[in-house]
Amino acid sequence: MKWVVELGLSALVLGFVFYVLSAALPSPAYIASEREVTANAYFTLLRLASDPAFMTSVEKAVCGDSSVNLRDVLDAAIPGHYVYNFTVYLDDVRPPTCRVCADWSTKLVSVARPSGAGTGGVGVAVVSALLSDGTRVRMELSLARP
Repeated sequence: MKWVVELGLSALVLGFVFYVLSAALPSPAYIASEREVTANAYFTLLRLASDPAFMTSVEKAVCGDSSVNLRDVLDAAIPGHYVYNFTVYLDDVRPPTCRVCADWSTKLVSVARPSGAGTGGVGVAVVSALLSDGTRVRMELSLARP
């Protein structure tokens, strides 16, 4: 009779362990949603990086001109149901001609919707690109659903 009680307690403990582990794991729908957001971030960033007009807007924003044009382009390209943060870092030892004092990995420009949104989105895409003067920059787009 003692072994039946031990077997029952073991089954309860094992069931509790499986319950805790399964409750802690994200659901398959959540994982698929994260993959979709990440794919959208990469698709959007690659499409924008290949657009000369967008790269001109990035360069103007990096050189201290207003980033309003860059924000308008990003608002038009990224669907309204996403919160985003777009940041450009210097990815070269040679800074752009307009920012001579910048060091490697310096944040050159950052645009977010809503204003002040952080960089920790669900989907994060990172792409390297060249400005018109040959300076290499790293563009990072973080997307999340509010």
